[in-house]
Amino acid sequence: MNLQPIKDEDFIKVNSVDAFFMPLHGIPTIVCYLEDGRQFYLFSVPAEIVIAINKTKGNKEEEFGDKRENIYDIISFIPEIVDDFSKHIEKVIIDDMIRDTGVYVATVEFKFDGVVIQKRMIPSHAIFLAIITNKPIFVKKGLVDEQEKEGRENQQKF
Repeated sequence: MNLQPIKDEDFIKVNSVDAFFMPLHGIPTIVCYLEDGRQFYLFSVPAEIVIAINKTKGNKEEEFGDKRENIYDIISFIPEIVDDFSKHIEKVIIDDMIRDTGVYVATVEFKFDGVVIQKRMIPSHAIFLAIITNKPIFVKKGLVDEQEKEGRENQQKF
């Protein structure tokens, strides 16, 4: 896969992230608050990610179903794992969408001995890695613009 070089003006930095279950329908959601004042939404993310992000941020999350710990709990529990991730992760970029499904894709940049390796990931998982390692998150401006346009069009229908 040949990834295009990243130009700063094509991306918007994420200032903060919230993860929650939407009231009424309980849809697991992540909101990225962008430095230009806009918001970028990820809906129907894995519930475990919402819970893990909230645990990482020190927020109390309601207990849902399974009381066993998952991989996100274990990763956060072992400081050496987080430290190793921190040494290699450079940034997370939500930069693509699979058009026929409307599913977003993230690129995580890893650095090993000066060599940058890009891995395509599920955005919610990549955001979790960025949060635990305190690395920057960016969203492609075109995806934000497109999401806003769809939101306006949906509002006009009702």
